[in-house]
Amino acid sequence: MAHQASITMIGSYRPDRIVSNAELAPELGVDETWITTRTGIVERRFARPDESVTSMAVEAAQSTLSAAKVSATRVDVVIVATSTHMLQTPASAPMVAAALGCASPAAFDISAGCSGYAHAIGQAAALIDAEQADTVLVIGSEKLSNNIDLKERTVAPIFGDGAGAALITRTETGNIRKTVWGSLGERAELIRQEPDWDTLRKYPDSPGGGYLRMEGTEVFRWATSEVPKVVVQIADAGGVSLADIEVFVPHQANTRIIDNIARQLGWQNNSVVVANDVRRAGNTSAAALPLAIHDLISSGRAQPGQLALQVSFGAGLSWAGQVFDLPPVA
Repeated sequence: MAHQASITMIGSYRPDRIVSNAELAPELGVDETWITTRTGIVERRFARPDESVTSMAVEAAQSTLSAAKVSATRVDVVIVATSTHMLQTPASAPMVAAALGCASPAAFDISAGCSGYAHAIGQAAALIDAEQADTVLVIGSEKLSNNIDLKERTVAPIFGDGAGAALITRTETGNIRKTVWGSLGERAELIRQEPDWDTLRKYPDSPGGGYLRMEGTEVFRWATSEVPKVVVQIADAGGVSLADIEVFVPHQANTRIIDNIARQLGWQNNSVVVANDVRRAGNTSAAALPLAIHDLISSGRAQPGQLALQVSFGAGLSWAGQVFDLPPVA
């Protein structure tokens, strides 16, 4: 089957509030250098109390549609990738679609942790290539500040809030290559919510409040040993070699993981542009890839049309990625 799906525009939304390491450090009982050394993150954004996964998704999507000069009524499908929408039902996507003014599109959420956006890109491309849709909005939106214990050193310094949206349309020659994805449910406990909703309902005074928990050392070992192999698979599936890749957009987990993976792939010394939005945005989970792409292009570090490879990984354990041509950004 010929590829027809292309990413034609990416927009973003970043909350106004910047949270520095200096602000977080006293809560954690460390100094700010401790955070920077272990994560490479110097600041992150936290959303306002009145902002939500849905409201941030709408902001990112509106900027994308406006920049692309595409009416919301042309959108056939809206997919929101998130793990922090605070309602079990309804999903965020139908509410996003209604706020945008879409005309009764299919609308659903994908919950695949940090790899949700790349999963959603794969779904959008498959829908277009199978002639099930012509125009799809893929949005990664997360409000992780709702789900972290600010006294927990393994998670509090890492995560942030934000949203990114991609417009996927049918073109004569699609630029989204085959998606590579997978999971390792045997290691699912490494990134988890604790306690689960059922326990909280039975024991509402349980400590933790449904917070995100992570076994950081084990996640680091898994990511640095397995993700480079996944990147090779993504390039192979896209019909390109590693030497063809101009821009690498890894999941923005932390700079230590990103640098380790890039080094193993031989992408050092500016031979390939490597996204590092995590330094200023933190790990925004399903929003990380579109935010990182927006940062690369808006800063001039990369240009639309360059050949890029993106890969995301996280809770599940799950991973996904694809080769594509960089789009313009809003």
